[in-house]
Amino acid sequence: MTARGQAFIESDVAARMVGATKIHGETPMPSSQLHYLPLTPPSFSILVGLFILLAVFIQLGILRYAYISIGVSSRAALLLLFGSLIGSYVNVPVAQLAEQQIMSGREITYFGMHYIVPVVQDWPGTVIAVNVGGALIPTVMSIYLLAKRQLWRAGFLATACVAAPVNQ
Repeated sequence: MTARGQAFIESDVAARMVGATKIHGETPMPSSQLHYLPLTPPSFSILVGLFILLAVFIQLGILRYAYISIGVSSRAALLLLFGSLIGSYVNVPVAQLAEQQIMSGREITYFGMHYIVPVVQDWPGTVIAVNVGGALIPTVMSIYLLAKRQLWRAGFLATACVAAPVNQ
């Protein structure tokens, strides 16, 4: 295939991607890669049910000690829970790793002998993303608690104690 034909096919594919998102001027990627439900619908329904149960407990004051001890109101606690649940559906793209061509072995049989022949395959690019409900909201809440309670030194020490054995 000529370079012109390849460029035409790539532009045609890029033009067909509906709702495509560009990151830092690179080729567009389908938005279906950015937004997906990380759980099966029955599991997500169970989480929604647990959220409703927690919302009822918060409104009844059963979890009053928990959210008062961290220094938030019942409305803010409910908003944090709801934000984490809904935010688990949203991923914010941070970077995109380029596509690569990789060599993989394919076994063929020729006159009864087995040979492994390297085959070049296109490896699609990888999107590095941050989940809103699982990363951003808990991080903001943790920074808020560290600042409010003046626990920066203890927080850094606890982080170092966990990071040291994990990164060995």
